[in-house]
Order: sequence, then C-alpha cells, then structure tokens
Amino acid sequence: MKTTITEIEGSKVRLDVEVPAEEVGAGLERTLHHLSQEIKLPGFRKGKVPTDLVLQRFGMEAVVREMLEEELPKWYAEALQEAEIVPVGPPEVDFEQAPSEQEAFTFQAEVPVMPTPKLGEFKGLEVLKEEPTVEDDEVNRQVERLRDEFAELRPVEGRPAQEGDFVTVDFQGRLDGEEVDQTSAEDYVLQVGSNQLLPDLEQGVVGMEPDQEKVISAVFPEEYPAEDIAGKTLDFTVKLKEVKEKSLPEMNDEFAEDVSEFETLLELRLDIRKKLQSSLDQAADRRYRNAAVKRAADNAQLELPDAVIDEQANDMVQDFAHSLTHQGTSLEHYLELTGSTMEALLAEVRPQAEDSVRTTLVLDSVAEAEGLVVTDGDLDGRLEEMAQAAQMESEEFRSRLEDSGRISTVRQQLLREMAADLIVDNAVPVKPEPEPEPSDDDERTSE
Repeated sequence: MKTTITEIEGSKVRLDVEVPAEEVGAGLERTLHHLSQEIKLPGFRKGKVPTDLVLQRFGMEAVVREMLEEELPKWYAEALQEAEIVPVGPPEVDFEQAPSEQEAFTFQAEVPVMPTPKLGEFKGLEVLKEEPTVEDDEVNRQVERLRDEFAELRPVEGRPAQEGDFVTVDFQGRLDGEEVDQTSAEDYVLQVGSNQLLPDLEQGVVGMEPDQEKVISAVFPEEYPAEDIAGKTLDFTVKLKEVKEKSLPEMNDEFAEDVSEFETLLELRLDIRKKLQSSLDQAADRRYRNAAVKRAADNAQLELPDAVIDEQANDMVQDFAHSLTHQGTSLEHYLELTGSTMEALLAEVRPQAEDSVRTTLVLDSVAEAEGLVVTDGDLDGRLEEMAQAAQMESEEFRSRLEDSGRISTVRQQLLREMAADLIVDNAVPVKPEPEPEPSDDDERTSE
C-alpha cells in the first residue's frame, strides 16, 4: 500500500492512499464469502451458497459497498501506521472511483492532527513575583488554634446552658405524637451553636438547666434526605444531662512546653512564623512558575482543533467523577445538587482544558527546541519516588508501569517539567507595585 502525506490548513493532513489491486480483490473475496455464509437461497443450505450466485443476487455495486464498510477502516488504519500519523479526531474520507477487482483503489483521508506550536519568546520573560510576609495576626490565630486544641472541658455550675457550651443530651423526635425512626439519641454531646443538629433544636437547648426536660419544635429542611419528614415540624423531647464549657490554657512558657518541643512562648511563635513563611513562599513560587509557563504558552502561535479541546474537557470531567466516587458520591448526584448538566459542566471546564492542551504542546516544543533529554537516571529517580509514594517495591512498581505502557508517559512528564524549569530559570522576576498609601484627601473623604 502506498501513502502520500500533504499538510493542509486547520491542523490537518491529507493522506492519499493507493490500495493494490491484489488487496482489493482479496477484500471482495472476503466480503463475498461472508455474504455466502449469511444468505439463504432456495435449494441451498445456509453457508453453502456459491459466491457467483451471491454476486448475481446482490450485484457488484452492493458487494463493493459492503466491502468498503469492512475493509476501508482497515486500510485507513494501515495508512496511519505507515505514515506515523496520530489522529485527534475522525477523518473525512473520499474517493473518486469505487474499487474494482482488476484495479488499484485510491482514496483520500483528511485527518485532524495535533498542531505544532510556533514558539514565541520563552526566555527572559518578565514575570510578577510576590514577596509575601507573615502578618502578626496570622501568628496569633495559629497560637489560638493551639490553645483551642489543648483546651479542657469543665463542668458549669450556677448557670443554664448558653451558646458555645458543650452539652450532653437525650432526645426523641415525634411527628403527630408518634416516634420517628432515627430521630433519637442518648448521651449525645453537642456544642450549642455549631449546627451539628437542627438550628431550632440547638437554640432550644439555650437556657436549659442540667436534669431539665422540655419539648422543642424543630423544622426539617425541604431538601432533607428522609422524604417522610422533609419540610415537616417534629416535636423533640430533650433532656439536658450535663453542661460543660471550654477552658483555654494560659498563653505562657509553660503552655509552649506542653504543646511543643520549645521551652518558651517566643520560640514557639518564631517557629510558627517560620513555617507560615515557608508555606507562603512555596505558594508564591508555584504562582510564579505557573505565570512564567503561561506567558510562554501565550506567546506561542497555536490553533487547537475543537476535537482536542473537547477530549481534554471530557478527561477532566471524568477525573472529577472519579474523585467524587472516592468521596462516596457520584457525578450524577453532584449535578442534581448543583442544578447543573453535563453539557454545562463541560462548557465550564473547556477554557481550562484549552489552556492545559496549549501548555502541554508548548512545553513539548520548548523541550525539542532546546534539545532537552530525560536520562535513564532521571527516570529511575522519578520511578523510585513514585514507588515510595505508592508504598510499593521499586521493581514491582516499574513492572506494572511497563506492562500498562505508562513508562513513556512518566518520561514525557519529566521532559515537560524540565522545559518548565528552563522557562522559569530564565525568567526575570518583577516585584509587584506597592499599593499607594491613602492621602489626606482620601482619609477626609472616607470620614
């Protein structure tokens, strides 16, 4: 089979394919044989009809159409393999003359392919880089979280339950005087105002004394999963058994010793500040890296076929569906809760899908332009990291990847990371403009 490739506009190539007469003849014979096995004619058992009678019954034109249904996809796939073309969508196939047994058959296929970007500037890009600093208020919030974590619950004496207290209650829900299943509990510990239970029920506990019992009416939301009580008002018989309040430890050196490896509160606060600063710096570095790579991608000239973007959007939605499954729910349930549709979700992720494909193609082109290479040592190191993360032996992990054909995917991802590193290493960080301080006129206006 002979295949000629011609690049055409719109990220497509045209394949001009010539199928030898011998292959056409063999295809016709296979089709006639297949039809002879299926057709029923008087005087012949099924599967025993001679092929010349099949041809006489259907006619050559119909047999050729049947043959093309079976053989043309095979010839197209063979032409793709011969031309080393990876399509990104279905082809448009055409031919001027139908095949015949005595002649070679020629057909044309316009095939959408992944476009090659025309790179723009990707070195020396000026990119905004933040220099975040930790505010004292954030350090204070972290210290307060520690105090809250190590707080004690102490019994309350001399006052009724109030917002924020931890109470122990028994309760039973009734509808029209009848007990309702799964609306009761004993020794249930509740922080009043935390919205663990129905708001009406929690607020009804406020003002109750230990050992007091009362009936509290509470309305269930319309969207409550149990349809028999959704939107209805139940009467809860509630008995308050115990009231406790949270007692926070004093913030001093002794507290620092109890909750950390440090001997003083100052050391604890400095360590908290250091960790917060490290987290802010890492986040700023990620934003800087992403911004540099995006600038390089935006500088490239590239028209993406809709089929490529649609496929990436579908992949992203499927990944989202898998993550929902791991959380114990489903994409269908998510769409129902949000009032959305699959079409709307695909449209929502489409811009992100386009950016993802564009970035991937540009990184591949940068790697090729710069002659970047992933060594076996680079690959071994990454596989070792992945094996450790998966808590598997390195050889077993590598074997599984090889069996599934995913080794090349890991190598390609490493190459793209190297291309991104090159872009970032050659970028020029630019400090953000400081925010102007308010003038006296501004302050008078705000007053």
